[in-house]
Amino acid sequence: MGVRSGRRGIAGSVSALRRALLAWHDRNRRDLPWRTDRDPYRVWVAEVMLQQTRIAVVEPAYARFLAAFPTMERLAAAREDDVLALWSGLGYYARARSLHRAAGVLVRSGRVFPRDYGEARELPGVGAYTAAAVLSIAYGEPHAAVDGNVIRVLSRLRRLDRPDASGEPHTALATELLSPRRAGDWNEAIMELGETVCTPANPRCPDCPISLYCEAYRFGVVERHPPPKRRRATERVSATMLVLRDGTNGVVLEQGAFRYLPDMWLPVLVADEATRPEDRVGEIRHAITHRSFRIRVIARQANPRGLAALVRRVGESSERRVFSQVELSRIGRSSLLRKALEV
Repeated sequence: MGVRSGRRGIAGSVSALRRALLAWHDRNRRDLPWRTDRDPYRVWVAEVMLQQTRIAVVEPAYARFLAAFPTMERLAAAREDDVLALWSGLGYYARARSLHRAAGVLVRSGRVFPRDYGEARELPGVGAYTAAAVLSIAYGEPHAAVDGNVIRVLSRLRRLDRPDASGEPHTALATELLSPRRAGDWNEAIMELGETVCTPANPRCPDCPISLYCEAYRFGVVERHPPPKRRRATERVSATMLVLRDGTNGVVLEQGAFRYLPDMWLPVLVADEATRPEDRVGEIRHAITHRSFRIRVIARQANPRGLAALVRRVGESSERRVFSQVELSRIGRSSLLRKALEV
């Protein structure tokens, strides 16, 4: 009975809820570099960077990236290695590759980021969230952007379970609550609320501008929503990698051999028994989502001829190259590569 009446109350107070959240956002809106204008390209770059990455990490990377690629045309014309080098530290490098490819698609066709949702979704790497975020923030189009922060706010607002594969019922509720006149501001406001107030642990409910409309707060069950995800079993992976250098600190890296990071340049993958008595050996630990890596690192010195002999095509989808120290600074460096070189 209480739940039904609560839901009728929320449905009848959508306008008041919108006003409360937008007024809070107008007072507390953070001064972030991607909010200085609504240029579609800059909004797009920011939204791609912000996926699964903390704002504190994104801010300096965003500045570096736009200094190098201030326009979509400059990004489309860039070498992929240069794009990945400036993405270093952000992780999830597939995002950078997709952004680069999509920029090329748009520039070759003489278009800017499309205002049409369907057209936006056809671009490489542009999913439902990215399309909705860019269209609403850059163009004011009424599309609800639903990320993890929004899911948490909506789950508590109406005591919802986790969304199903289609995103329902959260997407429907997000669309119902969306402010049609201030779609971009609304999306930023509800995401910011989830990040700063309606946090996963220790939410600051007394400070929340929409706690009056929140069922979980009313019934004292905020910490139960959304229900925890079923934890995926951790896959443990062991491997051995060879860091082979010459007298000038050139190093052989390969791409495509380590199937867990097939697009990244990494030390050469070798058999576990490849160690020689004179080798320097270290070990690193690394984690990516549900995988835990234990990597044995072998370090050797070799003459230039030895390096050249190791550089060869090793398969249809993998290759090796010698990188100088200058060249190393110009490619995308995963945390795994950085750790291996440090060892």
